[in-house]
Amino acid sequence: MNSIERISILEKSISIKTDGHNEQELAKYFKKILKDHDIESTEIPFATGRSNLIVSMGQGDRILGVTGHMDTVSVGPLSNWKSDPFVLTDIEGKLFGRGTSDMKGGLVALIIALIELKDEGAELDGQIRLLATGGEEKGQLGSASLLGHHLISDMDALIVAEPSRLSNPKSEKSTQFAIFAQNGVLDYEVISKGKSAHSSMPELGINSIDNLQEYMNHQKAYFARMTQINDSDLGKIIPVNSIISGGEQINSVPAYAKLTTKVRTTTIVNANRIISDLEDMIHELNKVADMNLELNVLRQLDPVVTSKDSSIIKLVSLYGQEFFKQQITLRTVAGTTDAATFISENNQMDFTQIGPGNDTSHMANEYIVKQDFLDYIDFIKKIIVKYLNNSLNKRL
Repeated sequence: MNSIERISILEKSISIKTDGHNEQELAKYFKKILKDHDIESTEIPFATGRSNLIVSMGQGDRILGVTGHMDTVSVGPLSNWKSDPFVLTDIEGKLFGRGTSDMKGGLVALIIALIELKDEGAELDGQIRLLATGGEEKGQLGSASLLGHHLISDMDALIVAEPSRLSNPKSEKSTQFAIFAQNGVLDYEVISKGKSAHSSMPELGINSIDNLQEYMNHQKAYFARMTQINDSDLGKIIPVNSIISGGEQINSVPAYAKLTTKVRTTTIVNANRIISDLEDMIHELNKVADMNLELNVLRQLDPVVTSKDSSIIKLVSLYGQEFFKQQITLRTVAGTTDAATFISENNQMDFTQIGPGNDTSHMANEYIVKQDFLDYIDFIKKIIVKYLNNSLNKRL
């Protein structure tokens, strides 16, 4: 494909609204263009109007997975956009539109890479497997629905094409990263149950908000200790109290209150350790008269960590200089990707996150640099061929 043809596929993808729904329409579009190049794909629905798309190419025992998600976040107020967020708009070499950076740009680049490898007759001593998912932005619903389909357990490595470039406001150049580790996630709520009474006679009730505040004081002290523990790769945990609610009306003692918290976990201070500690804390607090607290775990994802000496990390570092004209910087991120879901079925595969998107993800006027998008297609083609043909050792 030439550059115009490549960008036209991204343009069509941006025009299909997938902000929390409708991934099936985009999956069918991808399925059609793949079929036009004699590449078979399988659509796997996970909800009404929502699908994942699976593509496999090549033969052999060595399997490289590549993944990206089809859904985007909402556009927000249209008045904040300088152009229509669903019309790919080129302004001085930047392609604006919702999902350009996070992450239709990366996903479309993967699909184009597979099409071009097929058209070029590339010989692959192994299999390339594309997992295009839906529902990533809100709970990784699509990737979770793929568990048990025997699509992940046999993969040797996984490349996630999520955004991993940072713009430099002082120059036109941006920095390309390769991610080798990402924090885990623990989402939970603590519910405080009390007893309602008229506010003029509070002694007849049990104030759930006061009791929740007592718990929060203990939790704050606990996380003050835990955030001092440093993981060699992922650093320290990041706890955030996200939502707090309680009470019904101003003239009543509140009978119910709830705290919701998100923690970015590490391999040392992981979700299981935190859950156990909080359960012990609540058990002790509930020994106090009128205290009635309970912990509910909402979501739990393990950290994803790959050795910097793994073959996939070495490959992206080696060829980054060639295609991006800069040394690839290895780093970790606190955010999570579909890889966190996939490793629950295969924690032996290597992982890296490297994509053409940047730090405008989720913002109004989201964009991807046109040349970054085009360069990434050529880069990922090279990585696929070199990884599957196991030629790393010959080059190093």
